[in-house]
Amino acid sequence: MHPSVRLTAAELPRLDSPLVIGAFRGWHDGTGTAVAAIRYLRTEWGAVEVANLDPERYYDMTVARPHVQLRNDERIIRWPGTRFYVVPSVAGARDVVLLAGREPSFAWRNYCDALCDVMVELGAKQFLALGSRPALVPHTRPAGIGLTDADESLSTLLGIEPTQGTYQGPTGIHTVLAVRLREGGLDAARLTARIPSYVTAGPNPKAVLALVEQVDRVTGRQTSLGSLRGSIMAFEQQTEAALDQLDNPRQMRAQIAEMERVYDESDREAAPAAPEPTVAELPSTESLIGDIEALLRERRQGPDSAP
Repeated sequence: MHPSVRLTAAELPRLDSPLVIGAFRGWHDGTGTAVAAIRYLRTEWGAVEVANLDPERYYDMTVARPHVQLRNDERIIRWPGTRFYVVPSVAGARDVVLLAGREPSFAWRNYCDALCDVMVELGAKQFLALGSRPALVPHTRPAGIGLTDADESLSTLLGIEPTQGTYQGPTGIHTVLAVRLREGGLDAARLTARIPSYVTAGPNPKAVLALVEQVDRVTGRQTSLGSLRGSIMAFEQQTEAALDQLDNPRQMRAQIAEMERVYDESDREAAPAAPEPTVAELPSTESLIGDIEALLRERRQGPDSAP
């Protein structure tokens, strides 16, 4: 086992070709939406942590700061890191391992080697990364979902036609890890939720819902969605209240109405991602977007809080 791996269980369990589902706060999940989806699944499924990576090896603590919590009047330090959780088996459902972390500050190749080692030890053959990205979609519609570089089995289960990544340029840990996993004989795919480009102050509960529903399809599980639907209602109310408090709400609402028109006329899975100029005058609303972000941030517990 890689030297940075720390077991939090007596030993890694024996699983039947589990699907590893992971998310990393950072380049591919700037709002923390995908990580919030993993947290939601972890709670609803009763997942148990079995391993984590030594944070001192991979994180600049002045960037990814530890958090302090009070427990029975005692200070507890919660370190940034990457954690593996095993999900209890369910009859008729596939074995699942959840992976949640923050994009590392350095030693990316070493980091990916460590993740690959744990997945191999767990008997995994497939890795599904969850992500989120801003897009020209309205907050009044369901979040669109895109699937990238998936094999036929995953795309069939999800009912989504995958696209092949053609992007060239700076990238995030998802891509680096996917290349490493394929070198190790594992399949890797990415499921991305598209969120409104003007509401990125924290996890988007509509996008969390979309990701959870897709995960249920691929794993054969039925996750309770009651508390998540309640978060969606609160999110919509907060967004509408923020829009009403803008100095020029009509301008932003006109932009949203145009996004709704484009969304309704097209397949939502094919909704264009920012910064494609589908809504021609969107750049002129940058100050309004900033105002919405500030107003919503005041109403949230923090950017890392789960829906």
